[in-house]
Amino acid sequence: MYLAHVTFGLNYSEVARAFGRDRTTAAHACQLIEERRDDPAIDAVLCSLENACVMLRRRLTAPVQL
Repeated sequence: MYLAHVTFGLNYSEVARAFGRDRTTAAHACQLIEERRDDPAIDAVLCSLENACVMLRRRLTAPVQL
């Protein structure tokens, strides 16, 4: 949920629908992850995942070359 919100720019309602949950659940999940970013190990993993999501987003939105 956190990655969908941060890297793909979905709002909480969109994230919640994608995961079959309520908007407040998505907001709470994102808040919990954000609070854990103070831990360097967790932050490093999240940075790697965010970078992977950014690359995926770029590939999905890139024009198709024939």
